[in-house]
Amino acid sequence: MNEIKYKYFIFSSSIFIFFVIFFPIFNLIRITLNFDPLKINTSKSIPYSYEIFSSDNKTLRKLSRKFDVLDNANSIPFFLKYSFISGEDKRFFNHNGIDLIGLSRAFISNIQSGYFKEGGSTITQQVARLIFLNNDLSFQRKIKEIIISLVLDLKFSKNQILKLYLNNIYLGSGAYGINEASQVYFGKLITELSLSEVALVAGLAPAPSIYSPYENIDLAIKKRNKILKDMYIDGYISLDERNEALKEKVNLNYSINNKDSKDNLLVNFILKETNNKIKNHKKYKFLRIKSSINKDWQEIGQKISRSIGSNNIETALLSIESNSGLIRTMITSKNPTINEFNRVTSAIRPLGSTFKIIPYTAALKEGIKLRDKFEDLPKCWEDYCPKNFSEIYRGKISLIDSFKTSSNIVPLKISSNIGLKKIINQANLFGLGYEQPLEEFLPLAIGSYGDSLLNITNAYATLNSNGNLYKTSILEKIESNNNELIWENKFIHEKILDSEVNKSLNNLLEKSVSEGTSIAASIKGERVYGKTGTSDGNRDLWFIGSINNLTTGVWIGFDENKETKLSSGNAAYFWKKFISKIYDLEI
Repeated sequence: MNEIKYKYFIFSSSIFIFFVIFFPIFNLIRITLNFDPLKINTSKSIPYSYEIFSSDNKTLRKLSRKFDVLDNANSIPFFLKYSFISGEDKRFFNHNGIDLIGLSRAFISNIQSGYFKEGGSTITQQVARLIFLNNDLSFQRKIKEIIISLVLDLKFSKNQILKLYLNNIYLGSGAYGINEASQVYFGKLITELSLSEVALVAGLAPAPSIYSPYENIDLAIKKRNKILKDMYIDGYISLDERNEALKEKVNLNYSINNKDSKDNLLVNFILKETNNKIKNHKKYKFLRIKSSINKDWQEIGQKISRSIGSNNIETALLSIESNSGLIRTMITSKNPTINEFNRVTSAIRPLGSTFKIIPYTAALKEGIKLRDKFEDLPKCWEDYCPKNFSEIYRGKISLIDSFKTSSNIVPLKISSNIGLKKIINQANLFGLGYEQPLEEFLPLAIGSYGDSLLNITNAYATLNSNGNLYKTSILEKIESNNNELIWENKFIHEKILDSEVNKSLNNLLEKSVSEGTSIAASIKGERVYGKTGTSDGNRDLWFIGSINNLTTGVWIGFDENKETKLSSGNAAYFWKKFISKIYDLEI
């Protein structure tokens, strides 16, 4: 009986030891063997390198694509490859993922110095940490790291492991991978980097915050120089190449590092539209993308936006060239680097009085004239009893005066008489009512339903282009690296208003600015066509206005939909400051 218990104990203990010790090891090996490098960063990586230009051919952003790990034809530039090998893992091509000589040297160095001075990790071990583990200082993590490194060395070639490393290593200033570091520090593609620049970036690997050239240029240069000397000693560069690189002045891309100009939302919007225009974007290795953005206007708009309201109130601004649909300015936030939410395209907010242009359009199409009279007096529709702003009522007034004073009663009467179905159809014709579908609910006539700044601004741009609704775009053309034209904007549009109705609507908009509630947007000597809008509690403050061939929409509010202490006049003045600055007008 005791012998049976003993055997059972031995068996149970063996099973326990297997599951506690060996099963996790087997599972770790299985996960590593099944690892697919193509699935890394698929959500944020693009399969091509690109250079984005502004409408006046100024570079907005350059970025190399990450290395294709499995494509041998996609090679690593020579200086780039060996700068990291000299700096991080001299025996990279000679060990099996674990460098026992390096580990021993690091152990002795740390004992002699009395503190943790040298890590001794190979590039393969760093890949194991980057992809499978973390930087916890523990014995268990180190054991896992060694096991994964051995498996990676069996599964992948040295060049593939190096590509994984260069694609994923953090190099400071928000740059993950050598492609992003090249763009952040120098505004260049990987292939454009000089030997000196490559060595400086490679020097960031051990401690990006310590060796950052933006924080301590002298220390960064000192580290660069060490990398260059090591490359010479290791036989990767000649003495002349080393000396020339040591003398080269470091020209950092301070404009890219400037948080105010690092607008990833704008770039991502451009890239998203680029991908939509190209049927097979994986076919191309490099794209030259000409955007419609006016770089100077973009910087002016971003600067002005930061002066609006309190620190935590947000802004958005969009300028559309009315007779082409091209987006010339897109300000998505006061600080798009910190607050990465696109308020131009993704914020669906009540449109307030900016929507009133829709029932007035429907009225004019039904044959109502600008001088026709309507009663601007309190009225209830069953249990719905709306009020005018400040509860001011003007009795019998013309259609043009009701719009100028932004009456709520008159557009509600118009919508009730014409029928909400026609109002909805008219809104849909302008491109509204698709983000938040409109229902036959009377308050929609005065902007209770939400839509995006992009859509409402383009609706007003239609009125500034003689009734032609253009398909908005932030792209002018896309070319390959050999100047092959891949796509070009054809300025697709549809005529949705006849000239007489359109002329009458512009009359309404001009009176609103020159004599009415939108007067804060008026500019001396200029014809401005626009309309303010406000949602309940001043939560959303709008102004959409046109001047010359440009329609610009502005929104101000809190992301959390709190009431503001501002008014739509602030939105109109924001518009006015922006327009006067870009056109050099006196205000």
